[in-house]
Amino acid sequence: VMMVVLGLLLLANLVNSVDITAFGAISGDSSNAAATANAKALYSAYQNASKNVHDKTVVIPVGDFYAFATPAIVNVSNVVLRIDGRWIASNNITAWPRDEKNRSLPIFEFDYCDYLQFEGRGYVIGQGYDWWWLTILNVIKSRPHMLTMNQCRHVIIKDLHFHDSPQFHLRLHDIVNYTIHSIEIKVNVEQQQQLLAAHGHLTSNHPLLPDGIPTFPLNTDGIDPSGRDVHIYNVSIQNFDDAVAVKPLNNEVYNNITQNVLVENSTVRFGVGMTIGSVPPHIDVNTVRDVVFRNIHFDTPIKGIYIKSNPGDEGSGLIQNITYTNITMNSPLWWAIYMGPQQQKQPNGNGPGCMTYPLNPNCPTNPRVAMRDIVFEHITVNNTLLSPGILRCNASNPCTNVVFRDVHVAGHDWPATGYICEHVQGEVVDSSPVPDCM
Repeated sequence: VMMVVLGLLLLANLVNSVDITAFGAISGDSSNAAATANAKALYSAYQNASKNVHDKTVVIPVGDFYAFATPAIVNVSNVVLRIDGRWIASNNITAWPRDEKNRSLPIFEFDYCDYLQFEGRGYVIGQGYDWWWLTILNVIKSRPHMLTMNQCRHVIIKDLHFHDSPQFHLRLHDIVNYTIHSIEIKVNVEQQQQLLAAHGHLTSNHPLLPDGIPTFPLNTDGIDPSGRDVHIYNVSIQNFDDAVAVKPLNNEVYNNITQNVLVENSTVRFGVGMTIGSVPPHIDVNTVRDVVFRNIHFDTPIKGIYIKSNPGDEGSGLIQNITYTNITMNSPLWWAIYMGPQQQKQPNGNGPGCMTYPLNPNCPTNPRVAMRDIVFEHITVNNTLLSPGILRCNASNPCTNVVFRDVHVAGHDWPATGYICEHVQGEVVDSSPVPDCM
């Protein structure tokens, strides 16, 4: 109902549109001067549309518009951005705008905005290659996200193509009432493989892991929402990181927890999962609950189903009422189903680094992060390279009410026969193999 109301409100105002070329945008010019002018033109167009009674659609027309980070768009309501052309991030890394802490600014940033819509058949292209390479070389510590939205409500994102972000593609923090559908997120994984392999961060003839798995995360996540009332559907994601990662919240402006998220009818190629987390403990209780992933197809994923905690010595965390249903998965490269501590270390060195568990047993679980009421049902996985999965919880705070129903995983049994399973309580119905600790 809210989305219908949003649509009516937007349509009622869409009498005319504001073209960014009217504010000095330049097509087909990759110079620093053009990239600066285009970022300023988009910002000015938004300000104009926000104040205008009639012209409430900002248009990026057909053409190639190179740009630096657009200045943050704040407190804007009832504006549509239609992208018909290609918005291309400048690859001049040394000239990329940064904040007072020397952090790279996002390609797009929206703060405290309501009733926005992003649409069109166009592309946002991040030109991430050079950023990824310099990150691997440890030359740079900060990269821009593609679209960052903080404390925004009642938003539709549809029909667009998001390619090769330097870091996360859609980072959506403390949000309310989002619908995201019919978008494509695509990372040139072949380029990433070449970069990682050249610097020894891609497994090849590895004694412990299958070939082709990144051992260094480039953090090119697809969609990372935190907040409430989020519906994601009919999306196509190809990357070497989390496809959709539902993040925790605590004590924010609009939300105290992340809840009521539905992800459905989508496809993932490669990717590191339809993911919960990671969730570290926090003094205000980091929480993710009431999340459903359904009707998802994975093609050659690195991971498919991924629920991950993170280390921390203060406070607590909660992962509750999570459902994965009607999932198909072909030829996972690593674990088909994983619930436990985050595996990879981050570029800054944070994280437990459980990459080769169980062969390297140094992978502690976190008793401060509770996991309960988790349902895996109607899941079919074919041709695994490894054992079917890992389910690891803490002895002093076991996972409870975990349900396996009609879950069938076929493939190899290495490095263990069946699931690696510790401190999980629940029930198993018509599933093979059976997690023996349940």
